[in-house]
Amino acid sequence: MKFGDILHGTVSDLDDKGRGLIDSKIAIPFTAPGDEIEATFVKRDKGLKISKLTKVNKPSQDRVETPCPHAGTCGGCLWQQMAYDAQLNTKLHMINRAFEAAGHEERVKNVEPATDTFYYRNRMDYVFGWKGELGLKEYGQWNRYLNITTCMLLDKETPTILQIIRDLVIEFKREPWDAKKYTGDVRYTVIRLGKNTNERMLILLVHDFTRITEEMRKEIVKRLSPLCTTIYLGENPEITDVSYAKSFILLHGNEFLTEETNGIRYTIHPNSFFQTNTAMAAKLQTTVLNLIPSTGKLLDLYCGLGFFGIAAAKRGNEVYGHELDAPAIELAKVNAEANGVANKTRWGAGPVEALDWSSEKPDAVIIDPPRAGLHPKALEALLKNKPPKIVYISCNYHRLTDELKKLKTIYRIESLHALDLFPHTPHVEVVATLTLV
Repeated sequence: MKFGDILHGTVSDLDDKGRGLIDSKIAIPFTAPGDEIEATFVKRDKGLKISKLTKVNKPSQDRVETPCPHAGTCGGCLWQQMAYDAQLNTKLHMINRAFEAAGHEERVKNVEPATDTFYYRNRMDYVFGWKGELGLKEYGQWNRYLNITTCMLLDKETPTILQIIRDLVIEFKREPWDAKKYTGDVRYTVIRLGKNTNERMLILLVHDFTRITEEMRKEIVKRLSPLCTTIYLGENPEITDVSYAKSFILLHGNEFLTEETNGIRYTIHPNSFFQTNTAMAAKLQTTVLNLIPSTGKLLDLYCGLGFFGIAAAKRGNEVYGHELDAPAIELAKVNAEANGVANKTRWGAGPVEALDWSSEKPDAVIIDPPRAGLHPKALEALLKNKPPKIVYISCNYHRLTDELKKLKTIYRIESLHALDLFPHTPHVEVVATLTLV
């Protein structure tokens, strides 16, 4: 088979990346099980023939009209063409398929649906393309960009904000970043929302502060301050294609964004991690708290700015939170003080795998690692110190099923919960409760 060959078939399943499968050999993004389709062969990847959908000859009963004009091309939403009930059923099937493949007998019973399926995110990172686009990358592409005029992930004001920034870049003759040549001035526009506080933080990420004149900075504030409570210039002088700023200049408004979840107020820095679905983060927090003792000592690993730990302390736990990111720990202290639990919390910065457990005898441990999962030495520390209960929050259930193999040598799985924090994508949060045997 060569590039450009036409394929026909019926999608029978989805692979682990959420792409439709034909005969377990051909993967076609933006399809739904049951679709009879025509596709064009693009490339081979890890034994699969990756193809591009060109026509739906007969739609699946689960296929729906997509409200966003960029659906089917944009990397932001892979499943917008699938009815939401079908998305939930598919996620349940994919999670349990992974548990079965890893040799686990436990299963997730259901996936808790999202409160909102559109405009649910509180953060989006919009990238500048080398032709001047401002939006998101095309699905599966590292250097092809969509000039987003509609985005149903963040809020309805987003397209207006993006157009103001496009106009400013053109007027002031700033060059968009070219990720291939490593040249240009403007790199990303990051928008963060306080969904429950009506705050909006905007970060214009540039390669070099000095390329953004004082005149342009004033014009940014003039045009965007009616829409934003905080405006930053962020600088990333490295060639790496990331939306993380090394340094900041505050142009307008408050230094931090604030958000409220379950009656707890959080202060958030431009670079802080915070669960991107505020409404479902509240449900995730409640789920986790219901799985741990309401009193006693709690160890909160990968604690970030204190999302779970502060909520547990307000309920009555004595909490020690540990996190690699030192600025996040400083915010955790601020958040603990603001929520009246500074006397019930302690915080420490450093690698989780290097934590000294000698003075920590927790009754329960919460772990919420990044997508890569636990550091091997952190996993070894859990097995060595044997806390009575572990609540593992995972955004990568494949990694979770692998780590559970080792954890189950001394623990049993007490419960499994799944929550959909990411509608229209294959991603899902899984919470596993482990009890010492």
